[in-house]
Amino acid sequence: MSVDEDVIETAVLQIFADRQVPVGGQLPLETLRADWPQTQLRRGDLTQAVRGLVFDGELELDEESEGPVLILTPRGHERLRSGRRAEAPRGMLAALLSPRKPAPAASSLRRSEAPAPEGDYGRRKTDLF
Repeated sequence: MSVDEDVIETAVLQIFADRQVPVGGQLPLETLRADWPQTQLRRGDLTQAVRGLVFDGELELDEESEGPVLILTPRGHERLRSGRRAEAPRGMLAALLSPRKPAPAASSLRRSEAPAPEGDYGRRKTDLF
């Protein structure tokens, strides 16, 4: 069974809330791993959620301390307070990772009006594209 990404990310942030981690506060990755079984989600879901939260800027990962720690960002705190995901960051990286092409205008669609040669069993020539 596949669990929605938003659900598993919210479960991670809920652990931060349960432990009363403030904005800029740290939670050791080992503590998060120890608390994860209470969510009844898979271990692999934890990895996926942390990657997503770090990518979205809701958590930061600091690997230079004695052990890896996760830091709650203002964006992550806002998501905890509002209960919903903040709008994705807009920037060059975000645009490159999820390009959105506008729908073509109806006037720009090509139509081929040429009659089909005898025995042509391909597309109809009146089809779009």
